[in-house]
Amino acid sequence: MTQRYRDWQSRLQACLAERRLRAFQWGAHDCCLFVCDAVQAMTGHDPAADVRGYTTERQALRIVRELGGMRAIASSRFGAAVPVLAAQVGDVGLLVLDGRETLALCGGSHWLAPGELRLETLPLDAAVSAWRCV
Repeated sequence: MTQRYRDWQSRLQACLAERRLRAFQWGAHDCCLFVCDAVQAMTGHDPAADVRGYTTERQALRIVRELGGMRAIASSRFGAAVPVLAAQVGDVGLLVLDGRETLALCGGSHWLAPGELRLETLPLDAAVSAWRCV
């Protein structure tokens, strides 16, 4: 993983402001691409560069399956694993929502993930795993 820009906080805030009221959309604003877009804003590195271009749930699920699942994707594309409650702003978390593994971004005291109509906040202890985004 590359280093964060010196002004990563303002870059992340700009990314979040642009996404805050955006509805979930496969291949544009889903959990994986939201997190990867935030990481790219903070570091300049796009962890999803090789998988962009899908537009449907079916295509997304195929990619996730081919890459070994969400945990494997996060483990291979983000920084070192950290205890969930040690996650810091900009770190990546794995949550299970409605029986589905979901990636989310740490907002400090909560996780952020695309919801049906806007970014949703979830408690830190909702995550089952976390990775440091350095």
